[in-house]
Amino acid sequence: MAKKTFKIGEYAVGGIIAVEITGKVVQIRALDYYSKNVVSSGTTSITERNAKWLIDKYLNELTSSYYADKILTWIESNVGKMEYQF
Repeated sequence: MAKKTFKIGEYAVGGIIAVEITGKVVQIRALDYYSKNVVSSGTTSITERNAKWLIDKYLNELTSSYYADKILTWIESNVGKMEYQF
């Protein structure tokens, strides 16, 4: 299991994005910067078809493409490469 909290601030919904990887499940939560309440949450399995695309799309809804890429890179380093499957 791997966890990481990205304190992004005004460039992310809520200001904080928390990622938790448990086995083959990736959970991404947008947290309020001050209260730490969950603003938005999404979960996917890395074995799911188009997993990388789904994670990338959701991260781009929560934050800028720069930070989405940084978070996706961290996720891939902890679960291995996820290929786009069409």
